[in-house]
Amino acid sequence: MEKLFHKPGKILQRISKNTFWIILLNIVIAFSQLIILSFINKKLGKEILGVWSLVMAATTIGQISAFGFSNGLVRYLPEYFIKKEFEKAEKMVATINVANFLFSLPFIFLLYFPMMLYANHLLKGEQLIMFHSAIIWNLVALFINNLFSAYSFIFDALQKYYIRSIIQIAGWILFVIISFCLMPTMQLTGVAIANVFQAVLQLVVAIVIIRQMKVFKRKRLLGFDKQVFKLIFSVGTKYQSISVLVIFFDPVIKFFITKTIGLSGTANYELANKIVSQGRNLLVNSNQVIIPKVVAHTTSNTLDPYFEKIIDRNLYLSIIIGLATLILSPVAILFFSGHFDRVLFQSIIIINIGVVSNMITSIHYFTCMGIDKLNNLVILHFLYPLIAIICSFILLKIGVHSLTAIAIPSFSILVGSIYNSIVLSEIRGACKWIWSNAFIYFIAVSLIVLFIPTYSFIYSIGLFFTFTIVFVFLFRAKLMSLLKNTPA
Repeated sequence: MEKLFHKPGKILQRISKNTFWIILLNIVIAFSQLIILSFINKKLGKEILGVWSLVMAATTIGQISAFGFSNGLVRYLPEYFIKKEFEKAEKMVATINVANFLFSLPFIFLLYFPMMLYANHLLKGEQLIMFHSAIIWNLVALFINNLFSAYSFIFDALQKYYIRSIIQIAGWILFVIISFCLMPTMQLTGVAIANVFQAVLQLVVAIVIIRQMKVFKRKRLLGFDKQVFKLIFSVGTKYQSISVLVIFFDPVIKFFITKTIGLSGTANYELANKIVSQGRNLLVNSNQVIIPKVVAHTTSNTLDPYFEKIIDRNLYLSIIIGLATLILSPVAILFFSGHFDRVLFQSIIIINIGVVSNMITSIHYFTCMGIDKLNNLVILHFLYPLIAIICSFILLKIGVHSLTAIAIPSFSILVGSIYNSIVLSEIRGACKWIWSNAFIYFIAVSLIVLFIPTYSFIYSIGLFFTFTIVFVFLFRAKLMSLLKNTPA
């Protein structure tokens, strides 16, 4: 076990593998969800798909049942392993497992009643019966996933994200296969049962691998330590606050957009956000591998040079993804609308500005996790809806245009990204992206195309493609340098 953290160079060699498998996992998840939704829609009908959507929405809210207990593992376990404090690491995992039984299980049981009350107001007859059956199985899967999360964070802390990703990919494949087998006879209940099989597979395989790796002395990681519980409860409360605020932001935005410009504006925001967020999700999820590295560099007082390297790479990668999104956006508009929708095209450009700034500062976000600045992340997620609410009230007073309403969430995210950088101003290079030539170029290009009259797919694609080629030409030296010296 001690060899895992004996040579930092070996960790660096594993990063590319970790990143590849995390990206592949996100692709598998996206395709699996699309396949299941498509199958439900074709085989069971749109109304039943609506029932499943309500089941998944209720289950998503149920994720707060984890209380954020397991999240602290990725922060503290790397430090324990580096310092060879394996007993502390063992106590923390054992305490979290017991805490899941003591707190998560009863909370999930209690959640069942408001979920059914919610369903009773929207469904009746056979639809309500389907919801009831599916939600029970989904809640079982939710609890098993809470247990699995503790073991998944052990892999993350060991810089073995690829093992966790492979386990989850296997789980998603099993979920799709069992759903196909059970859905014709059991309908939504079959899909929910497939969810349970997926959760059980992931938990069992993770436990077996952890035992084979001989990370801990105990075979059964069950126990309770008061001091450890106080620590994970304190950290968990902050993660829980972040989760609640994340859930809160989207409904707030949609409420004000609907209130100010109507449902068509909400539809444009939803489609634009979906189109833009795909590239963002891949990059941000792959960037989470830096958390244990941040802990290691903080311990060895080498965080500044490490941060400077990764922020440069992330800045240019974020902008390239942002430009690629704009090039491909007309194709996405054609897929969703069947014709060129200029307002939707402009909405994508506006939202993309905020999303690119969010991608750039995802490094800052995960660094905050690694250096115990969770309070700042709570403030950050509180700022998002606060800025949106203030801006919306101002617009209601002075008059609202469809694009200004959609610009509110993008502006909120941009301001939040700047705040997140200022929080880390003691780290060298934390704020330099704001006035970097690459980011200024991206903003300028976005604003130019936003106000240029564009009414055709070919013209829009060609315009952004040209600006992307110019970007690569202008910054070719920096891009080549980053390619030759890709950091962990």
